Amino acid sequence: MERWWRWRSGSEKWVPWLILLLHIVSILIFTRGFLLTRTELPFYSHCSDASQSPCFPSSSSSSSNSSRCWTKPAVDRLVIIVLDALRFDFVAPSTFFEESKPWMDKLKVLQRLASERGSSARIFKAIADPPTTSLQRLKGLTTGGLPTFIDVGNSFGAPAIVEDNFIHQLVQNGKRVVMMGDDTWTQLFPDHFKKSFPYPSFNVKDLHTVDNGCIDHLLPTLYEEDWDVLIAHFLGVDHAGHIFGVDSTPMIEKLEQYNAILEKVIEMLESQSGPGGVHENTLLLVMGDHGQTLNGDHGGGSPEEVETSMFAMSFKKPTLSIPYEFHTPTCEQDLDGKKVCISSFQQLDFAVTMTALLGVPFPYG
Repeated sequence: MERWWRWRSGSEKWVPWLILLLHIVSILIFTRGFLLTRTELPFYSHCSDASQSPCFPSSSSSSSNSSRCWTKPAVDRLVIIVLDALRFDFVAPSTFFEESKPWMDKLKVLQRLASERGSSARIFKAIADPPTTSLQRLKGLTTGGLPTFIDVGNSFGAPAIVEDNFIHQLVQNGKRVVMMGDDTWTQLFPDHFKKSFPYPSFNVKDLHTVDNGCIDHLLPTLYEEDWDVLIAHFLGVDHAGHIFGVDSTPMIEKLEQYNAILEKVIEMLESQSGPGGVHENTLLLVMGDHGQTLNGDHGGGSPEEVETSMFAMSFKKPTLSIPYEFHTPTCEQDLDGKKVCISSFQQLDFAVTMTALLGVPFPYG
């Protein structure tokens, strides 16, 4: 009996060390598996790269390629309005869903234009990649690459993006970029904007400071001619979700406020879209960076978090019809009985699509 107790007491001394070893092994597996890291390539795309591409015949490289970049510009100006945490069902008509909810059909101006303008205005479901936090989504949107969960630790102090990206290509190719709203943009791109009006985004209880700042500068800037790309990043819907949830009065009020703002923006753009007008060939994008759960949370990979929206509208009448193989939308009737069609795309395609439309090189990644 004494020998048995002696053996038991000796073996118990090893239990804490065994537990410690298991913890260390578990942490190593976690860091090597879940907390992936990615290498940021130190290379940048240039217009001159087109001369080395088999897509451009060498015989024409000296003439046509010298006067243009990789693609011929399709739009002259780009207006990007980011509505943070814009769920897909904030924009799509309620008829696309099994059950109508109080927060649906509040952005009526976007639904109306999508039903009346044909291929000139379209609602898209944009599929984001986790992690669905604003910093990681902005990095994904501008670089075209997948961020990692380890970046979440930088969400409250974003380091500048050093790899090739959409904003860098705009600036390097002479495009003038103006930004207003969420100050995360100026943290990621500290020296890229011709003009910027950043507002602090840290206080989630503040539903109005960032939005009011955007409103103060957005409409006056649209009348100016000293920019090519305008970015306005609103935060009210994201903060309303965090504090009150999606099914709340402040959320509905925010969506109704956004609808009124967008009506004014679109009215102004249309008034200047005639021949010779400053917005004759402008593309408007109203988009989210990610979605949110009913409790206002985001960061993970649930459908509510990764499914966000994009509304695109061209103020120039399209000259060509969309080929059938590129036109596979889901169509339903809205509450007014008008046909609305919605297509889906991966959010990582945003950077290369926008650079192609503006005629600048694709980000290298």
